[in-house]
Formats: sequence, structure tokens, C-alpha cells
Amino acid sequence: MNDDDAELDTPDDEVPPSIAEPLWFAELSPGGTGEGFFEKTSRHALMFVRRARPVLFVSFDNLSNVGDKSPERGPWAYKFARDLSVSHLGVMAYGKMWYRDADLISRMQKLRDEGFFEPYDRVVFSGSSMGAFAALVFASLVPGAHVLAFNPQSTLDPALVPWEERYWTGRRQDWTLPLGDARDALSEAGPVSVFYDPYFTPDRRHFERIVGPNVTGYKCWFSSHKSAVFLRKIDALKPIMTAGLLDEVTPDMFYHHYRRRRELRWYAGALADYYTQKGREDMAHRAMKNFRQLKRARTAEGRDPE
Repeated sequence: MNDDDAELDTPDDEVPPSIAEPLWFAELSPGGTGEGFFEKTSRHALMFVRRARPVLFVSFDNLSNVGDKSPERGPWAYKFARDLSVSHLGVMAYGKMWYRDADLISRMQKLRDEGFFEPYDRVVFSGSSMGAFAALVFASLVPGAHVLAFNPQSTLDPALVPWEERYWTGRRQDWTLPLGDARDALSEAGPVSVFYDPYFTPDRRHFERIVGPNVTGYKCWFSSHKSAVFLRKIDALKPIMTAGLLDEVTPDMFYHHYRRRRELRWYAGALADYYTQKGREDMAHRAMKNFRQLKRARTAEGRDPE
């Protein structure tokens, strides 16, 4: 063994401990099975994996994982895109900045200018809350792009939405940067599907700012600001996302899946509270009674009760 070999050799008792790996590492590691790239700044990271179908899924993180510094972290909905064999550009955020980052905006514009999005038959932008805002505004870079947005903000620019009092950190970002307002930004987009609770005033007002001929609102009654979580609990999120990614979401299919809301205690409790606040105790009682009946029916069928 020569001196170079000796320098590279590691004694058994000095082997570094193994660490968890992100799901995408199997595809993008030096010996991985796929092709793509991973690049990172202090504020954002981009992961891209090319896969078989001529569909590109572009996802954006929401607030729930901006502080996640674990080695196994991956972009929002990575496994979903992988299981459907669609290419995936995942944008990960490391702060509550609502993607108000000149470097990130420039990078996405450069991808557009380089023709990155052009080989695909279908490009779908998606995210929830902060990520849904990003999906709406960055979709404007790709004419004809589809959007699946769960509880999006249209902007946090205080001059445009002075009534928006949530997200103090987000409101303090630089809203003079490009791609800062989804209003009037979607005229060249394909179908834009927005999932929101019409009884949750801030989200409804953001939706009303972006209404247009290609924008369809899907009313997730009594889900508050957690429509994606609500839909997942009634086993509706995956089929709706799959339809939006590979075909189209339609009102008929959405509300067919959404009927299962009646089996969810979350929905029944929120509905009962709504009627109670209206002074309609009889309807509040009926809402909980119907839920209990459905629960007994599920138990009798051998299904796990909610």
C-alpha cells in the first residue's frame, strides 16, 4: 500500500456513523439511479429529478418545515411525484420569507430563459399557504402551466392587502421584487385550482383577488387554513392531486370526494360550532347526531372509526 492509499484508509474504529438520507438521495447521489441536480443557498434549495413521464411537478415548501435542518429533509410532495414517475423541481425554503429572494427569482427566470420548462407536455405548480402563493406567482413564468394551490395568499404586500394581519415576518419582506402579487399574474396560465375555506375570511379574500376565467375555487368548508390536511384526513388529497397532475380536477370529482367530510369529527365539530354561534342549537345538535350515526355505521362495516 502506497502513502496515498494510507491517507485514504480509515481504521475500523474511526468509521463515521451513518446518517439519515433524504429520499431523493437514492436518485441524485453520485451512484444514484436518476439524473438531475441539487443546489442550495442560505435561504433556499432547489432539487430536480428527471423521470419518465413528460410531466413536470414544481412544488414549494410551506411554513411547517422551514426550520427543518435534518439530513433527511426533502421537498414538499417528493414521494407523491416519485410514485407517479413525473419529473420534480422542488423548491425548499429555509425561512418565513414567502420566496421574496432576488437570487431565487433570478434563478427561476434563468431556468425559463434556458428552456428548462419547454420539454414537458404539462407543467404543474403546487404548494400550500406560503408555498401556494409561490405556486401562483412563479407559474406566470410558464404560459399554460397548471396550478394546484391550497389556501394561498395572493400577496403579503401591506399596501395591497392591508387587511392581512397574519405572517408578520412575511409582511416585512421586500415586496417590490418581481413576482410579488398573484393578482392579474395568471392570465396566461392553464387551469388554476384553488382549495380554500369560504368561511375563513382571510383566505376567502385572497381568493377573491385572483378570480378569473381560468381560476376555479374549490370550497373546503370548515377546513380553516388547513385544507390540504383536511383533504388528506378524508383520503381525498391524493386522488385530487393525482387528477390535477395528470389530467384535470373537476367540480364533480372534487365534491364527490369531499362528501366524506361528514365522517370527520373535525368537520362535524366545526359545523356544530357554526350553528351554535348563529343561535341554531337544533342544527348544531343535528350535525353531531349525524356524525355519530356515520361513525356507528363505519364501525359496523368493520372500518376504523375516525
